[in-house]
Parts: sequence; C-alpha cells; structure tokens
Amino acid sequence: MRLKAEQLPAHLTKLGLLPVYYISGDEPLQLQEASDRIRARARALGYEERNVMEADSAFDWGRLHEAGANLSLFSSKRIIELRLGGQKPGREGAAALTDYAAGYCQDNLLLLTSDRIDRKTQQTKWFKALDQCGCCIQVWPIAAAELPGWIMARCRQQEKQITREAAALIAQRVEGNLLAARQEIDKLALLVDQTHIDSGDVLNMVVDSARYDVFDLIENVFLGNPERISRMLRGLKNEGIEPLNVYGALMWGFRRASSVSHEIARGKPKEQVFNAYRVLDRHRKGVNMLIKRFGPGRLAALLVEALETDKALKGAVAADGWQLLENFMFALAGHRLEKTR
Repeated sequence: MRLKAEQLPAHLTKLGLLPVYYISGDEPLQLQEASDRIRARARALGYEERNVMEADSAFDWGRLHEAGANLSLFSSKRIIELRLGGQKPGREGAAALTDYAAGYCQDNLLLLTSDRIDRKTQQTKWFKALDQCGCCIQVWPIAAAELPGWIMARCRQQEKQITREAAALIAQRVEGNLLAARQEIDKLALLVDQTHIDSGDVLNMVVDSARYDVFDLIENVFLGNPERISRMLRGLKNEGIEPLNVYGALMWGFRRASSVSHEIARGKPKEQVFNAYRVLDRHRKGVNMLIKRFGPGRLAALLVEALETDKALKGAVAADGWQLLENFMFALAGHRLEKTR
C-alpha cells in the first residue's frame, strides 16, 4: 500500500503493524520523523530488538536473510532496519528483497529507507513485492511557498502561535532546510516566554542557518535566480571566502557550458555532448537554461567581458572585485545590472 507522510500517524494508531515499511525521499527531517514514528509504535507493541544494516556497495545481502531467519536471543519481536541511502539494490539485492517479501516472519518488522526513488524503480519486481506486503511512503521537500505554513503548524505543536511574517522570516533564513527550521522553532519555544511569537522575537534569536556553497551559487547563476545569487554571494563574502575562489569555480563551469554550447551548435546530439563533458544529470537543467539564454557567439563575448572582473580581483585595476563579480553573475543569469561608476 502507499501512504503520504502526513497519513502515517493515523495509520499507526491502528492495531498492529505491517511487516514492511519502505520510506524514500530526499528530505532528511521528514524521512527521519517517519522512521521515528514507526520505531516508536513498534517498541510500544513489543519490538524490543533492533538490527541496523547500512547497505553500501559492498553489502552482503545474505545478512538480510540471516536477520529475518534467525531467532532472537532477547525478544520474540525484532526491527530489521536496512538503510539503502543512494544505493540501488542491484540484482542480488533485488532478489533478496523479493525473497524477504515472499517469506517474511510475522515477528519481524523490516524498516527500509532510501533516497528518492524514480518511476522506473517503482515498476521493479522487488518494489512491487514490498508494496504488496507492506507500506511504501515517499517524502517530498516542502515547497518554498508552503514552508511558512509548515513552520506555523510546527509552532502550534509546541503550544506557540507565530505570526505568518515571523514564519516567513524563518523560512527565508533557513533556505528550505527543515532540520534547521525545527532547531530554530525548538529554540524559540524554549526561550520566548509568551505564547505569541512575532518577527521581533525571530530577529533577536534566529541565526542565519543558510549554508552558502560556491557550486550551489553557480547553479543558481545558470538557472537565472537573481535574488538567490545576491543573497548567497553576500553569505560567502561574510564567511570570508576569497572572491577569486568563487570566480575560478564560476569560470570553470562557464567555460565548460560554452564548450557544450559550441558542440551542440555544430550539430552534435545534446545527450552525447553532455556525457562527453561529464555534465551530471542534476546540473543539466542549469546548463540547458544558460545555453538557451545565450547563443555560442554571445557566450564567447561574455567570456571576454569576464576579463574585467578577473583584473579587478587580482588587483590589476582599481575596482570593487566583489561588485564586478556580482554584476557578471547577474549578466550570466540574464539580469544585467547597471555598471558602477
């Protein structure tokens, strides 16, 4: 059966548990909390022993069979926790999971977790076998527009009322990181004496939990997100990152995208070019948007324009290197700024 994460608490209030729960997704807090709910319910029903296995590339899938078949020394009921992470089961793992689903022991609970799975995986024999005998739950990141509402709901769980403006301020500062958002909510609930929390409380107590990464910044340049570019660039500057390091990483990605654009313009298949230049799947959207925004000729002109920023950052000309870097990033994002005088 399939469940949404928000349906899990009601499901778990029913008597007993299904023999298998498979939780997948890229949102760590929701995945963690769903797993915690299942473990807590299992402990309440007498599952006292817990066997945790990390399925890395060298994992022996025979261990799953042994865990399911061996009698427990400490309890008649046992949780078998198998963490796949980003690993695929492979042929051996697929067979092991299918066999487990076909011959599970009623006194064992298999809790399987992994990163987000795609539609193709959901069509495999092993996934269908788990789905048939147990429950599959996919967790999804909270959309930016929904995050303030999620924060308000979490505050109500702490018996606190937070204004939407204050919730939006937390959402902006944690940059979609639900673990960081939960930490800030817990801190506010502990430190704010009154029931109501407003923007002033947040400004006083919430630290900037966003972690700015250079390559994430470059991805947003290619995607054309000016607000995030400016915010993340300020964050890197405040963290003491050298602007030449940011510029060097940007130019590496930009030159590669320019080469990709030229190869595609010459008639080579896009997929073949992406593979040749080792553009990862998660970065292809940004590169696609950049080369659609500018033709090969315009990209070459922007490459020449980058020399002005390069000179400023190396002290060859008297100019604000950070400002020129931001201007150049905005130009690549399709939002050219007025030149500073």
